[in-house]
Amino acid sequence: MKARRQLDRTLVVAKKRLLKTVGSPSAPGYILLIIAILINILVQGVSFFSPWNISTVANVAAPLVLVSIGQMIIILVGGVDLSLGAVMAVVNGLAIMLPEALGIPIWQAWLLALLASILIGLVNGIIVSLVRLPSFLATFATSSIFQGLALIILPHPGGKVPREIYSKYNGFLLGIPTPLYIIAFGVLLWVYIARTPLGNEIRAVGGNPRNAFITTIAPGKTGLLAFVLGGFFAGLAGLSLTAFTASGDPWMGSPYALKSMAAVILGGCLFNSGWGGVGGTVSGAFFFILVSNIVFFAFGLLADLFPNMQISTFYQDLATNLIIVFGLVSSVFFKRLRTMGSFSSPTTKGITKKEDSHE
Repeated sequence: MKARRQLDRTLVVAKKRLLKTVGSPSAPGYILLIIAILINILVQGVSFFSPWNISTVANVAAPLVLVSIGQMIIILVGGVDLSLGAVMAVVNGLAIMLPEALGIPIWQAWLLALLASILIGLVNGIIVSLVRLPSFLATFATSSIFQGLALIILPHPGGKVPREIYSKYNGFLLGIPTPLYIIAFGVLLWVYIARTPLGNEIRAVGGNPRNAFITTIAPGKTGLLAFVLGGFFAGLAGLSLTAFTASGDPWMGSPYALKSMAAVILGGCLFNSGWGGVGGTVSGAFFFILVSNIVFFAFGLLADLFPNMQISTFYQDLATNLIIVFGLVSSVFFKRLRTMGSFSSPTTKGITKKEDSHE
């Protein structure tokens, strides 16, 4: 009888957790990622689980995951940063040119590049949080400035990365792809920050700056630190991208600002609410990568079936973007259903905002 009661309590707890996950803002990211994985398995077969394929996905995903975490932090505080792609380009240029032009040791050069990304985040934070310009307009303007800086540092694609760096990045450590450790570091770092007073303040300011101010939280200071963290994560993303490509390109980071925003939205992060979680953001970023994987292999199968058919890469990009748009629409639709109470139940009505955030 006692064992039966214990089992019933376990089932009730499991049901509550399931309903909490399904009803959370991050649920669309998880669901879309599962669907993308299943479709990849159908397209690739068992080779999807091969170490080579998992390593390839991780190599490509790490920069997007890291910059998306940075974007998520800024969105949580109530802003948005369109300059993160340019920050990655600056970091890439410094990481390549400091050793080649000035002879600075590679690790010192990469540390300086990371510090530069933090400084850029500080500049954005001052403009948005202290000068109080709208983040969308301010970072749109600074993105052009930082992109120009990237072109000054590295006018043309080129340069190289030492073999030991890109071989380790694209290799394995203890049987696990190295980029997965980098992703884990980024995730755990935010999980730690989210449990500190700063993490709570970021969510509070993003949810309601006026109420946060009444409770003695300084919205300007909190926003400033959020942009600094966003710059830091963009710097990590830029270094990961440099290690992956083993070269420099001033336009390398261009797609990442909008991609990171889309990944955060796919992951269920809500604007001006303080709601969102790193799990959903990571899921949204991996969804991006897996969709590209699906389209690549699907078009490869079409080429095998119809060898005389000439398929332009334009159609691959079109198919990829259409699937991503479908994912974004599905995410928004899911959120509207949730707002209308489609997932409300006696077990989920009492979930608080903090619990629903999925740190």
